[in-house]
Amino acid sequence: MAGPPDAPHAAAKRRWIVLEPWYGGSHRHLVDGLADRLPAAGVALGLWTLPPRHWKWRMRGAAVELAGRWSREEPSGVDGIFTSSLLDAAALRGLLPRPARILPLVVYFHENQLAYPVRVDDRRDDHFAWTNLQSALAADRVLWNSEFNRDSFLEGVEDLLGRLPRLPDTRPAELIETLRARSRVLPVPFDAAGLERQAAPLRAALERAPERPCRILWNHRWEHDKDPETFFDALVRLAEEGLPFEVSVLGEGFREHPPVFDRARERLTGLGVPLAAWGFQEDRAAYAAALACADVAVSTARHEFQGLAVLEAAACGAVPLVPDDLAYREIWPQALRYPRGGLAEALRERIEQRAAWRRYDPRPPARAFDWDALLPRWLMELGSAES
Repeated sequence: MAGPPDAPHAAAKRRWIVLEPWYGGSHRHLVDGLADRLPAAGVALGLWTLPPRHWKWRMRGAAVELAGRWSREEPSGVDGIFTSSLLDAAALRGLLPRPARILPLVVYFHENQLAYPVRVDDRRDDHFAWTNLQSALAADRVLWNSEFNRDSFLEGVEDLLGRLPRLPDTRPAELIETLRARSRVLPVPFDAAGLERQAAPLRAALERAPERPCRILWNHRWEHDKDPETFFDALVRLAEEGLPFEVSVLGEGFREHPPVFDRARERLTGLGVPLAAWGFQEDRAAYAAALACADVAVSTARHEFQGLAVLEAAACGAVPLVPDDLAYREIWPQALRYPRGGLAEALRERIEQRAAWRRYDPRPPARAFDWDALLPRWLMELGSAES
């Protein structure tokens, strides 16, 4: 892990320490991308991270651990702190040494615990929602990866306060207005241009095989909130009807992934459905190739605050098919969204009309999230001398 930017840097306009309590997934993707690109524009970053495990403990304990490191190492020449919402920012400010408490603090929300879905057999723990709220109040600026993320959080705050009727005097006046005023929407960028370049030769080759079956892609984390059951139920239904298609199931799996993946693999194989790819692709070139060979990129997510997986697939030419809600409404036109409960029908139409859908170009929306497109806005946020 890189240390803080202690040495003088004549060209630096700002020097930040990034405190990332969940160094994995989109969290890691963002801070690594910023660390790679911002120094060339005169913004120095020191990166302090914790492993991406035990998220509840991260929200409760990361502030103690990272503030303790600050006290031990005493970094100098720091102009601001950047962290994510899996850290208790209010606790961090209270635990930091006195000079560090007044540094500008930016909290980035990849997700929020007021809208994140819980398992069917779980009860929502309002403690974590309250921690998110206090983090937003402790921050000088709050950044969100989508309008949906911001708005669902603010609506969740209203709901949270409404469900706590015994609180006699802890309802700050104009709370929502205060939070909205310090909030800005700034998505996580990704290498859309690089993926597009990698995909181009494969897409050109596929165009010479117009009779190939429709290939359906699912490239999300293997967890309950992505609702794999709905995806596999639709595939089995269509396979039982005798429709011809192929399947690629990618995304990061874990040791205790939902059992539906193993059951679905066996069932689809038994129905004669070709499985073009299955499981996490460590190699980025192999991942890009799997995306490039897909016709349709499906999401069944019950939460999605930005949807990087679908954006990556679209950059490679796979046409999204996403729920008509969540953050997807901000990015994808109505023609690419299906109503909840209507996935099988939407997939049937994609399979039967695959020639027409192969002429649809999904890349322009994805290009808007490329690093080159979004980096100037990130420089405005982190390169400014203002808090």
